[in-house]
Amino acid sequence: MENLESRLKNAPYFRCERGNDSVPVCQKCETCVLAWKIFSTKEWFRRINEISQTRFLVSILEQLNNLYLLHYFQNILQATQGKDFIYSRSRIDLSKKEGKTVRSSLNQMLDKTVEQKMKEMLYWFGNSTHQTKANYTLLLLQMCDPKLLLTAANVIRVLFLREQNNISELDQGSTNAYFLPERKYSPTSETSRVYWAARTQQTSFPLSRASRSKNVPGRASNPEGQWKSSLQCISEMNRLFSGKARSAKLGYDPCNLLVDLEEVKDVSSVFSKYRDFIRHLPIHLSKYILRLLDRNTLNKCASVSQHWAAVAQQVRIDMSSQNFVQNQISVLQGSYTRGIDPNYANRLPVPVPKVSDDGKRTRVKSQKLKPRTKNDYSLWTAYQNQETQQVVMEERNVFCGTYNVRVVSDMWDNSRVIHYSGGDLVAVSSNRKIHLLDIMQFTKLPVEFRGHAGSVRALFLCEEENFLLSGSYDLSIRYWDLKSGSCVRIFNGHQGTITCIDLYKNRIASGARDCQVKEWDLDTGKCLRTFKHKDPILATRINDTYIVSSCERGIVKVWHVAMAQLVKTLSGHQGAVKCLFFDEWHILSGSADGLVMAWSMVGKYERCLMAFKHPKEVLHVSLLFLRVISACADGKIRIYNFLSGNCLKVIKANARGDPVLSFFIQGN
Repeated sequence: MENLESRLKNAPYFRCERGNDSVPVCQKCETCVLAWKIFSTKEWFRRINEISQTRFLVSILEQLNNLYLLHYFQNILQATQGKDFIYSRSRIDLSKKEGKTVRSSLNQMLDKTVEQKMKEMLYWFGNSTHQTKANYTLLLLQMCDPKLLLTAANVIRVLFLREQNNISELDQGSTNAYFLPERKYSPTSETSRVYWAARTQQTSFPLSRASRSKNVPGRASNPEGQWKSSLQCISEMNRLFSGKARSAKLGYDPCNLLVDLEEVKDVSSVFSKYRDFIRHLPIHLSKYILRLLDRNTLNKCASVSQHWAAVAQQVRIDMSSQNFVQNQISVLQGSYTRGIDPNYANRLPVPVPKVSDDGKRTRVKSQKLKPRTKNDYSLWTAYQNQETQQVVMEERNVFCGTYNVRVVSDMWDNSRVIHYSGGDLVAVSSNRKIHLLDIMQFTKLPVEFRGHAGSVRALFLCEEENFLLSGSYDLSIRYWDLKSGSCVRIFNGHQGTITCIDLYKNRIASGARDCQVKEWDLDTGKCLRTFKHKDPILATRINDTYIVSSCERGIVKVWHVAMAQLVKTLSGHQGAVKCLFFDEWHILSGSADGLVMAWSMVGKYERCLMAFKHPKEVLHVSLLFLRVISACADGKIRIYNFLSGNCLKVIKANARGDPVLSFFIQGN
């Protein structure tokens, strides 16, 4: 109702009919009286409580007493039947208990003059013209909240049906008509007319009994008769709107115009706050909602209606089919894929460089290097001109059969950093805050880790020991407690953004863009050693003896922790090395050039043993039972035979081909 006064002055229906330039308002004509009544109603209507507003609104609507006016307002309030009003509809409660409580408070809070004003307004309204009634009701509806609009829509629907049953003279043509207020308003006329026009299509409102009985399928319609009936309806409407409304009914008492709460409930008796919205939803949404119920409740839903019974039957069929498919998947988990036996396991002698007593590798001098072809490309042919020894290793097929992908968070973020250690939680960060995701419940835990002054670029989650490590753009590494979310310790010393973190027992290895790799004591936060590259560090790994690190130039370096010395430098990549893995015998390095290169961890042997090609950059790599597992930026995980270099399996992480940042290997 903002600026209502200024808007009413510009409205054609509220211009004084007898006014002139010198005296614009006469305060006697029906237009001036209507404007004054609207302003006076605005003064007290919003100050009274909800029950009093409802009583006054229902009393006004009962004074309409005209089928055409009810039809008009029913068309206006049709929007209240949409889905956006479902919540407000459920909040309506006109129980006796609430009514008595509110009425008792009404007697204490409201003045008797307000109720008297209501009766005076209703008396004036009942003796006004239809046009005045329409304009006043429209302005009154603008003051109502959604709950009052829902009540008004329901009352008008009931009154319309009652009025329609009382008027048996309306023929079928009247149901095909609608009316609008007159646009070309003449200030000299006593009252404004409402024109009716013929509707070419059937309306969506309830038809009279007579019209339904005449509309028989298979019977030819008479357009000329319909046109005549429409003209009769237009003539009847203009005649009714040309004079005063005859609203006085039999037994009309001006002292009892304001209805009580019992009559409000009676006129709203056909209204139910419980709506069968399942019927109006698409079938797939209805089935999804009913699928959330248990089996006993689903069986009870079949008794609601035939539609519910049909949907519940389809849900039961889908659930049984899903159980059957899951059983078949569990059977197929042990089947063969591309000739690979998932139960295969064997022990093989694998060649490694032979090391002399002084720790240096031995070499055969008489042999020359021979170029290897694709057919003889294997680990045995890689050690040319090198004396080797045989080490027995276990070989297994790392098998992945039919699988499902569970989406925990379906939001794309280029700067996301994640870490998973095999438990129930995943550490995720894409800015300064760190969150924990529960992969079993598909929820985000309320604990947040805040404190970094810059974006987080590295994470390491140790769920067993109940702590989290994070490296940030603010040059610091923070030690967090998982349960409380508090920062326990801060590791300061790097001069560049922290890019990678690895943990072994109580020692931390970190790499940063300051070209340094640092070893830290987890308990004290003290920096133990520092190793330097010439380029920013991208990946680092640590165990009890060695630290392996890589940089943007594509160089991999192996450092001896106890002696703080460089053991060897591995070069061969044409792009930045972004991921590393090493064990007692071998090193794997994944690069932006799309290659995973295998190196020997023994002694100072620096020649590349094997290379595994990928279409895009490699982001994560691991070695398990002589099987190379790699994650690529093309959204696929590949499994290679480490001995022969053959690709055994390609696994799609999702259908969109998003880059696979990391993976975790967990038993069977």
